[in-house]
Amino acid sequence: MNIQFTPLVVLMLLSGTVSAALTIIGWRNRSIPISQPFILLMAAETVWIYGYAIEMMSTRLSTVLLLNNIEYPALLTVPVAWFFIVMCYTGREQYLTRRSVPLFFIVPALVYLMVLTNQYHYLYYSGFHAETVNGSVIWIYEHGPLFWITIAYCYAIALVALTLAGGRLFGQNKLYRNQTILLFCAAVIPALCNMAYVFRFAPFPDYDLTPIAFLIAGIILAVGILRYRLFSAVPVAYSRVFATMRDGVIVVDRQYCIIDINPAAERITGFSSHVAVGLDITDLVPLPKEVGGSAARGGGERRAEIHLPYEGYPHYFDILFTPMDDSGAGSSGYLCLFRDVTERKQAELALASANRNINLLTSITRHDLNNKLMAVRSYIELIRELATDPIQKEYLDLEERAVQAMREQIEFTREYQQLGVESPVWQDVNAVIRMALAQLDLNTIRLENNTGSFEVFADPMLEKVFYNLFDNAMRYGGDQMTTLKISSVPDGNEMVLVVGDDGAGIPAAERNRLFERGFGRNTGLGLFLSREILAITNITINETGMGRGARFEIRVPMANYRHRKAEN
Repeated sequence: MNIQFTPLVVLMLLSGTVSAALTIIGWRNRSIPISQPFILLMAAETVWIYGYAIEMMSTRLSTVLLLNNIEYPALLTVPVAWFFIVMCYTGREQYLTRRSVPLFFIVPALVYLMVLTNQYHYLYYSGFHAETVNGSVIWIYEHGPLFWITIAYCYAIALVALTLAGGRLFGQNKLYRNQTILLFCAAVIPALCNMAYVFRFAPFPDYDLTPIAFLIAGIILAVGILRYRLFSAVPVAYSRVFATMRDGVIVVDRQYCIIDINPAAERITGFSSHVAVGLDITDLVPLPKEVGGSAARGGGERRAEIHLPYEGYPHYFDILFTPMDDSGAGSSGYLCLFRDVTERKQAELALASANRNINLLTSITRHDLNNKLMAVRSYIELIRELATDPIQKEYLDLEERAVQAMREQIEFTREYQQLGVESPVWQDVNAVIRMALAQLDLNTIRLENNTGSFEVFADPMLEKVFYNLFDNAMRYGGDQMTTLKISSVPDGNEMVLVVGDDGAGIPAAERNRLFERGFGRNTGLGLFLSREILAITNITINETGMGRGARFEIRVPMANYRHRKAEN
């Protein structure tokens, strides 16, 4: 064949190289579903662009027609591949099945057959003529009626794809919006250039600049892949999430009329979507008054727990009503989430039952032991009246102290039994301190309270912590103790509560064992219990006194304290 050269050939070959490189990139990421139509698109563009570049270098009609026949399957594949990409990107790839995909190539196959047999009917190309442009021979295709039908088909597919992609411009986060804009531009630019060539209003009407536009589109796609994770971070279709969630979801309007229901909710309620839609949600599930009653409707987010017969036995479900508008008033309806919490609920009930049984057994045992100890103590008193030997009286004193220690141990079990039974709550520190002090007689001891106004999140037995600290100070502070001080000091992300006195203090040798169970001159259980109470909510306690007096630091994490609002 006769060879000719034009500067556009260089751009064509460069554009084809970019398309080939993007094909390789797509192949390396072929595990991503959207990469498969992307590979098809880039491979088709590569064949089209290289074929057209060689076609521009030929001057013989037979060679040009042969190259056109090689390019045409790729040319017809491009709009279909773009459509497949947009379908995957917008979360509709479930429609691209082994049965549906071949249907999109029926028209391209028929068109290609008409192109190959054009010499027998001239319905696709009605004729050809050569023109000389800047010293180069360009063969001009004269279009027949089938060509315009094919163009309408290709443009219709492209228009549908662009419409679907354009819908992603709204309601997405910034990353996905940028991805959609790049994808939109990469599709529009080649389409506009092709329209300019087909309708011959381009600056160079004799040249098809669509392959050059593919070079620009390829650069845009490369930016999208490298900068905006195009095709690797693809937005998930909310319809798919809705349909595949294991939790039941019911969408209702502000009158609690069902708008939509997902398959999981269908299984939970036993109602199919075509039956449920239009009903009041209370016709499907018995909602508690706090979420389903007339007084509750129209409010903000609410939560409740119900049990329903499901899969042959009762299941427990946590129900969350979330308003679907920005104001939180539910004016656009509610999203009702049903989460199966049967296993958790059964474990909670089993644990509660075990606790009740243990507490009952402990109470009965404690009552019986107290009765026995009272009897022993009575016998000791009777024996004491008859005893005359000093050694016997000494043994009786030891027995009485042992009995008293046992009674104190049993009383401790009463208090320890309540540890962790109730959930932690926010408590005003000053109020807790006042309740602890009300149980003690300070006599001449002066109290200095500088804790400020704040609350801590702790076990309801927090009052017992302060009682034990104050009681220990009065027991072991000695006669020289005159002041009991309580203060609070912020320390980084913690609030430090300091309870100190100016008494005798704690010997250094004992400081490390203060919180051990049984250590101490009394029962040795007060400080041990205090540490256990605080540990429930990750609050720590340590003795840090270095000079005169004891000094206990209670460190409250940032998440466990808050400043109390001043009351009007």
